[in-house]
Amino acid sequence: MAYNRTEAVDMRRMQSSAAPARRNIPNTRPRTAPKPQVLQKTKRQLRAEEFRSTKKATKALIVCSIFFFLIALQIYSQVQVDELDRQLDSINQQIEVVESENTRLNMELDSIISLDKVDDYAQNVLGMVKVENYQVSYIDLSGGDAITQSGGKIQRSLWETIKMYF
Repeated sequence: MAYNRTEAVDMRRMQSSAAPARRNIPNTRPRTAPKPQVLQKTKRQLRAEEFRSTKKATKALIVCSIFFFLIALQIYSQVQVDELDRQLDSINQQIEVVESENTRLNMELDSIISLDKVDDYAQNVLGMVKVENYQVSYIDLSGGDAITQSGGKIQRSLWETIKMYF
């Protein structure tokens, strides 16, 4: 609900809050800032203070130098990694080219030396014929190991020689 009110506000009531009204007191003087005390330092104290400040500046310079060196080292190592990545990519591309060339050459070799072509070359160019069953002879190797030299002398193995003496 909205009220459309046109009443006046009594400002005197609002001024009588819990805080007392401020009074002007004529005898108060404005505050002045305290005067700083000037201390005189001896030469020894000045030298010691200068040494401490130089020591702090030197430490800060050393810390900054170390941070600068570490950042420079990080940048240098990142550059080296990038260079090695480029070289690796180049070598991988070369490997792919060589592998594709190898595949092509293997396919060409397979087509050149296929069994049909070798058979055809042997029959037509060299005049060879396929072997027939009557042309096959078998060797019997079940007899034992013995070497026959010309002149009828038989050479036996060491084991066979020992068996003969016993």
